[in-house]
Amino acid sequence: MKKTSETVTENIFRDYHSATAFIEKSAIPDSLGFVSKNGTSFKGYPDFYKEEEDFVIIVEAKATKQNDAVLEVKHYMLKNNISKDIVGIALSGQSKDKLKIEYFLKINSKNDITKLNADSLLTLRNINKLFWKSRYGDSITDEALTSTLNSLNKTFHKDSKVKDTERSLFFSGLMIALKDSNFRNTYNHIEAPSQDEVKAKKTTLLEAHYLNEAIIKAIETQLEYKINSLSKKISWKDRFSFIKTIDFSINEYKAIINKIENNIFKPFQNDEKRDILGKAYKIFLKKAGKIDNKNIIITPDHIKSLMVELARLNINDVVLDTCTGTGGFLMESMEVMIDLANNDDKRIEHIKEHQLIGFEIDSVLFALACSNMFLHGDGRTNMIYRSSLVNDETENIVGNKKADILEYIRSLKPTKCIINPPYEHNNSIRFTKQALDYLEPNGKLIIIMPTPTLKRNQNGLTEEILKFAKLDFVIKMPNKLFSEQKRTVNTSIFGFTKTPHNVNDDVVFYNLEDDGFASIQHKGRVDKFNKWGSIRENLVDAVINSKEIDGVCEKRKIFKDRVLNSVGIPNRSEKARMVKILELFDIENGSLASEKSEEGDYDFITGSEEWKKHSEYSHDTEALVYVTAAAGSLGRSHYVNGKFIASNLSLILTPKKKGKYPLNIRFYNTYFNYMRKKIVSDLADGTSKLTINNNDFKDYYVDYINLDEQEKFVSNYIIDYEKKKKKLKESIIKAEEKIEINMASML
Repeated sequence: MKKTSETVTENIFRDYHSATAFIEKSAIPDSLGFVSKNGTSFKGYPDFYKEEEDFVIIVEAKATKQNDAVLEVKHYMLKNNISKDIVGIALSGQSKDKLKIEYFLKINSKNDITKLNADSLLTLRNINKLFWKSRYGDSITDEALTSTLNSLNKTFHKDSKVKDTERSLFFSGLMIALKDSNFRNTYNHIEAPSQDEVKAKKTTLLEAHYLNEAIIKAIETQLEYKINSLSKKISWKDRFSFIKTIDFSINEYKAIINKIENNIFKPFQNDEKRDILGKAYKIFLKKAGKIDNKNIIITPDHIKSLMVELARLNINDVVLDTCTGTGGFLMESMEVMIDLANNDDKRIEHIKEHQLIGFEIDSVLFALACSNMFLHGDGRTNMIYRSSLVNDETENIVGNKKADILEYIRSLKPTKCIINPPYEHNNSIRFTKQALDYLEPNGKLIIIMPTPTLKRNQNGLTEEILKFAKLDFVIKMPNKLFSEQKRTVNTSIFGFTKTPHNVNDDVVFYNLEDDGFASIQHKGRVDKFNKWGSIRENLVDAVINSKEIDGVCEKRKIFKDRVLNSVGIPNRSEKARMVKILELFDIENGSLASEKSEEGDYDFITGSEEWKKHSEYSHDTEALVYVTAAAGSLGRSHYVNGKFIASNLSLILTPKKKGKYPLNIRFYNTYFNYMRKKIVSDLADGTSKLTINNNDFKDYYVDYINLDEQEKFVSNYIIDYEKKKKKLKESIIKAEEKIEINMASML
């Protein structure tokens, strides 16, 4: 029979964590004050010891007697001079598969020992997670986080203590400083100077001078100077130097830091995927009324997570974000790949050091992204402070070697790119092409951008992109997606694979009109009825597996007869063919602003369903007036025949003279109103107010039905409808007259 040995148990633990991870019994310092387990006053020592930043770990191993290991580890947890929380580990067994292991927690200054919910060997990273979750409870709720951030914002705003543009950095700086044990000790013990100390000083200092200095030093110590050599130069000390001028009293300052530590920092350790700094950035700028100052739209957490899922990450992926913002996509991707690493510390380190690449041109956002990556366990090695567009003419960089940046990123072999690029000035298409240029063959790009982007550029960059990248899917987002940021934006998520798009390839088009989120006052958009989980599951299943769902998801080709139509070519009957609107109509702009209308005899056609009158007319003809810029009436079509003038928020459409496509105007009025929702969905653009670009509208493909069919439709349906509508209107007018007459007689 094989003899059991405590050494075997110790070796199992030692091999799992590596020989140097823990201090062993013979090297444990006497100063820790462990007392012998034999009930004497002599010194004693557990089998293993390790000091982490916020707690210590002590370990007792026994050959087979687990109860003895438990009793002894509890003894050492109680009998010592340690001034930190203690995690105790008791284990026994002669093989890894039969190992018994228990974890315990003793909070500093208390004598209670709590058993923790774990029963297998854990990496140091997961022991840390177990400690933080057990010590400080579950992660902070969205509601509690928003409430705390709003409260902080009021404090920062009062008496202009912290500038609106610096609040997010100030908050991130305090979060980083709290990672530093020296700083935590300083802030816990610092006191306001006494009157005698104030009198003794020859210089005038802020009361919080030394605390401000401690914050900046902690930030510099924690962040170090760890950015890529191709970045523009940045100094963390200089970036956070504004903190030197923060003028809170010591007591108020300590209350602020204490609120952040207890309400956000400590619970945050249990929710590493959450982009807390991104949330803070949105709240601080929104509450200051300054969010429109930035060409930045931050991706909501649930969409960020969806996009990462659609990228279908594996453990070997190298993830690129060419416009990083606060770092949300990279953090989410890092956590997904770390989970796939299954506690392999070497693999996890490789993910952080080599598999995450980020560009950011805005200095505040770059600092926030690096701070975020640091707070989430780091991954800043390939964070690059500059534009990802190699031909970006807005940057005046000395020694800017465009070829070097392209060569360097390609050398890292990125396989997935997940981005939310700037929307203004048609920049999204440039970021799309540049991201695909960086990617490895068959790499995937997941990008959220204005829905009309590909359509708008389909005679240029879109066609160029499709020569080397296949469009896999388009997911239309709710227009209220960014309402928290006071933005109304028509966006879609586009999925590309870096392989040429064949003219016969299908593209999946998914319409996510409703993501289940509702706008709640003071809370923003929240998943009030818990719908998002099932919506997301159905969406991912349909998109990944190319399923078709009536009214929600369909497969369409984007080429027909080698002609590109980026919004997809629907399945139509043989009676219809696709032609551009400008091939059917002569198109001109309406001319009159609503506020300049005057009472008169001629119809003034605005976005509203009810027409106004004006003293002059600009046209005397049969035409359509199509609304392109009045948000509530966007996409509405009016049929008019006679003298009229049209709003400058609309286009006037008249049949093309000598056109090869004869038209019945009344038919196309009905057609445009029938297609209104789809046209608006495909073409509406803007970052605060949605409009339809006139050129986009002219180039939009619609169905052309032969004239006989148009005439038949008008005769069979529209004329009858108009007669009934007229008769109903006359009945309503008579009823209203009766009401007035009878009311007058009563009074």
